[in-house]
Amino acid sequence: VATNYHAVARPSLPNYLALVGGSTFGISSDCSTCWVSAPNIADSIETAGKTWKAYEESMPSACFVGDSYPYVQKHDPFIYFNDIRTNPSRCQSHVVPYSLMAADLQSTSTTPNYAFITPNNCSDMHDCSTSTGDSWLRQNLPTILTSPAFLSQRSVLMLTWDEADLSGTNHVPLIVLGSGVAGGARSSLAYNHYSLLHTVEVALGLPTLMASDASAVPMSDLFNQLQPSSGFEVLGGSLTSGAGAFSCSAGQLGAFVLGGNGVVWWKTTNFNGWSAWTLVGGDVIGNPAAACQPSTISLDLYTQGVNLALYHRLWIGSAWNAWENLGGSLTSGPGAASCAAGSADVFVLGGDGVVWRKSFRTGTWSGWLNVGGNVMGNPAVVCEPGTSNIHLFVEGTNHVLYHKLWNGMSWGPWENLGGSLSSSPATVSCAAGTVDVFVLGGDGVMWRKSFNGTTWGGWTLIGGS
Repeated sequence: VATNYHAVARPSLPNYLALVGGSTFGISSDCSTCWVSAPNIADSIETAGKTWKAYEESMPSACFVGDSYPYVQKHDPFIYFNDIRTNPSRCQSHVVPYSLMAADLQSTSTTPNYAFITPNNCSDMHDCSTSTGDSWLRQNLPTILTSPAFLSQRSVLMLTWDEADLSGTNHVPLIVLGSGVAGGARSSLAYNHYSLLHTVEVALGLPTLMASDASAVPMSDLFNQLQPSSGFEVLGGSLTSGAGAFSCSAGQLGAFVLGGNGVVWWKTTNFNGWSAWTLVGGDVIGNPAAACQPSTISLDLYTQGVNLALYHRLWIGSAWNAWENLGGSLTSGPGAASCAAGSADVFVLGGDGVVWRKSFRTGTWSGWLNVGGNVMGNPAVVCEPGTSNIHLFVEGTNHVLYHKLWNGMSWGPWENLGGSLSSSPATVSCAAGTVDVFVLGGDGVMWRKSFNGTTWGGWTLIGGS
């Protein structure tokens, strides 16, 4: 239960629009023809390859426009969006009478990933008594909670009200039931309809829609683990950088981040639960990078210091060595790789806007070597397991992804892999002949491109926000 949850406006309609559109769109009445031309959560869901439906009690027919009491249009936000209402096939297959829901719930294949349910104007206690609404919930919630679709997959039900009466502060209840919900949890944090929308976006791996939902805090304290269906897992923390990830052995994974206090923290898992955040230290800026030395317990961590120099710290299985200043004048966080025990390669963007490399071999560090490029942001680098191949990825100044291959002896040319990036890349190689690279696109979601040893595939949507 969220005990400090509030509606965002009065009267009903702007609250409904906020729940699915991330904004009230300047609407301050229950107008019937104030149509909206803006993105909504239905658009995001379909773009992500997922499904949705709005189930409206007492709606006389699918995609009905207007009132037909006790159905009222002001409680059906999807009908207000032009890209839904004016597309008859889309609207009629997605905005449907509530009476169709029970049949849909009989299997996961017929149940949408996102369902928006609105009781009619009596069942919702607007025109009828509280006991009428209680009776409706008592009769209808078991149909959902005990349905094959709800019980056979990760599911959650969120129950709230559009607004309060006019006597108070628009304080309304929010009750959450289902998979991953912390039983008996009561949150006193300040939440509202935008928080609910952002929570749904996180759970479905969707981008945010507007500034209001983007700035709203997801309601993660009501869940044991707020885990998006896209596979994204919320690990907490308060970050001022991207993460540097590593895996030194099968069944083990970890990540380094820069915290709000300007020092490095790390977290690890053996896939039976994550550790707490542990302090590594440093006085750094930018994204940390990490690389495991193959067949050893050695882990190399690299950061950009506040003096813009490159710093290195070695983990030898149970303890950290001291920080080591490797020099340079960096304008990016580093990217790191290790192709063999006792070797390491780290790449940075210098003040001249090109990539530089420093290598560790036979116990000593080389000088800085010019790799070239006309790039921005943090380089990403990975070794193909069991080979000497190093793959280097950068974001070009034109926001395109570029790739360069070291074959153990020399560098190949820069290769344009396309895309429209709004972040530096991240990369991984799970076997010889395979490489995967991940970027944040201009649309605010994550994309992946894969190499099979011969050719690069197209861009594949991963999602996220």
